[in-house]
Amino acid sequence: MTNDMIRCSPQDVRRVAVIGTGSVGASWIALFLARGMQVIAHDPAPGAEDFTRDYVTNAWPALLALGIPEPIDTPLAGLRFAASAAQAAREADLVQENVPEKPDLKARVLQEIGEAAGTGTVIISSTGGIPPSVLQESCPHPERLVVVHPFNPSHLIPLVEVVGGKLTSPLVVDWAMAFARHLGKQPIRVNMEASGHMTNRLQMALVREAVACLVDGVASARDIDAAIRYGLGPRWMLMGPLLTMHLAGGPGGMQGILDHAGAAVEEWWTPRSQPRLTPEVKAQLVAAADEVSGRAAIVDWIRWRDENLVRVLQLQEAGRFTEPKPA
Repeated sequence: MTNDMIRCSPQDVRRVAVIGTGSVGASWIALFLARGMQVIAHDPAPGAEDFTRDYVTNAWPALLALGIPEPIDTPLAGLRFAASAAQAAREADLVQENVPEKPDLKARVLQEIGEAAGTGTVIISSTGGIPPSVLQESCPHPERLVVVHPFNPSHLIPLVEVVGGKLTSPLVVDWAMAFARHLGKQPIRVNMEASGHMTNRLQMALVREAVACLVDGVASARDIDAAIRYGLGPRWMLMGPLLTMHLAGGPGGMQGILDHAGAAVEEWWTPRSQPRLTPEVKAQLVAAADEVSGRAAIVDWIRWRDENLVRVLQLQEAGRFTEPKPA
């Protein structure tokens, strides 16, 4: 596959077909509209169109606060729904898929999209855990499929993981990286396929330890969450775990911390236990959710999250431009 076989450049995408408009798909739609693109959506679920329009309307203030290149007074004017995934795919420069994480369902939808999409149309999937090579088994043009995995909420969190499958053209992976940057995202290229890709595996390693601490009675749910919010979270907003370890070594850097505390580090990263999602553990987690949320409505927490994410992202962006330069 060569560059001239891809339908258009990342900067020239004007119409995006979004297949599946749950929370992830609707969040992508808000971002596409904010970037001046037209969206042709499809979702057979009852009430999907109303849900999507409400989601975009509610997401718009946060996008405005972050600064849209060309503010749009009527964002929903660029959105319409198609009767089928095939119809949406036929009209689009790019197809973006978000159907539920059910391999059989994804296979049917991706086959329909692949048969209908125009020559050279890239298909990006938001799957959070299915390796792209598995998805490609049902694609008429597997070289055009690439995973671009976002993080909730997709319209605000900068990170996306770009993962190619065994049959994905390297040019399509490069195209997806460039398209993500065009959207204002921070893409990372994941070089090896794995269930959950990479970032979810990092996240779930921490979640596993949090659940183990909850089940074993190490701390309350509220204090477990506070450990991240007020301890690890502020640092991790600026730097990842590897740079954090490097700075922990003082003048000696990473080598210093490994020489000084390597045995302790190895002991600390050994899982204390491997909790299983038994009915009892599930009940503990539901009770924990009530504790940390104060039983406030989820919609209120989402509004609070989005409003404050804007402030956090603005601070993070300001810090990025003042990072130390190489000696």
